[in-house]
Parts: sequence; C-alpha cells; structure tokens
Amino acid sequence: MKFTCLSKGGGFHFPPCHMLNVCGFRILLECPLDLSSLAIFSPVPVGLEVHEPLDSESVARKKQKIEKTLDANDLVRAEPWYKTVKNLHLWDPSFIDVVLISSPMGMLGLPFLTLSKDFSAKIYVTEATARIGQLMMEDLVSMHMELKQFYGPGDASFPRWMKWEDLEILPSELKKIALGKYCEELGAWMPLYRFFHLQQLECRS
Repeated sequence: MKFTCLSKGGGFHFPPCHMLNVCGFRILLECPLDLSSLAIFSPVPVGLEVHEPLDSESVARKKQKIEKTLDANDLVRAEPWYKTVKNLHLWDPSFIDVVLISSPMGMLGLPFLTLSKDFSAKIYVTEATARIGQLMMEDLVSMHMELKQFYGPGDASFPRWMKWEDLEILPSELKKIALGKYCEELGAWMPLYRFFHLQQLECRS
C-alpha cells in the first residue's frame, strides 16, 4: 500500500487531496478546488463603472502601493481563473480507478478531472454531499457568468493578468495567493468549467 499526498490543502475551503495505491488499485481521496485564489479578483462593482486595462501609469501606482494596506484598486479586474490541485496533473487520469469524496468542498475540482476523455473512474459520494456540492458548483458557475459578462470573455491562453510582469506588480499578499507560498510558480490555474460538464459529472456519480 502506498499513500501519496497531492496537496496538504488549506483549511475548510481547500481540503487535503491524496492518492491511495492498494495492490495497483488507485483511489483518489478528494478532488478540491482552491477557492482562496478568488481573493485576488475584484468583484463586479456596484456602480458598474468601466475598468480600463492596466497602463504604465496604473502600474506605477500599484508599485507604490505594495507595502500599503490593500484596497479595491489592488485587486485584479478580470475574469477569474481557478487553482486546482497542482500535483494531480502529474497523474494520468486513466490510471485512477476510484474517486472517493467525503465533503462538498472536496468535489469542486471534479469537473476539471472529468474533462479528460481517458478518465473512467467510478466516483463514490454520499447523496447529501453530492447534492450540496452540485449546488455549490452551480453557484460558482452563476457567479463566474456574472463576472464574465462584466469583464468580457477570457483569453484562450493565459490571460494578461497571469503574465509575469503583471503578477510582479501585485501587492505581496496577493502575489503569495497567485504564485504560491514562495511566489515562484503559477500552480495549476484553469478557466472555470462549463455547466454541461456539471451535467456529465452528475451522470458519472
């Protein structure tokens, strides 16, 4: 038996994720989504004022604010991307035999895993957890659609705010969320799943 930690998590909103290998039978324990990454994004403003892309003047202003108290102007005004379990991407989805979910927060990353055509694992989850998790996913999609309508469609590749020079000007507190503990890597950022992927997931469970 081999027990591999894919992520230590980060509290209630980002539970730990592990892979259990028993006689060649691979069991994924939890498939969460790191919602703490949403902390770097600006919500849709109440006044619905139009925000222009960063220019050299706004970049300079942000550099001056790095050591000051955070305010709304420090947040990224763009369609959010989401952090998934980075080390899970090192595993071939076709090798996973079972996914075991114990809490609603532990299933928010499942649509990213089920996007793979090679994924065929059986998902085990209690009815209550599945229902609450589905409601949370639908709320997340609804919130994201509102942000997308306001900020416009995201880029097909990494959006502009994920370019290194733009990340460097983030205040240190936000940079740590975006780049990880040591601010050296982007982690596993993904655009949000679509609603039809939630329907596919419901059929699998």
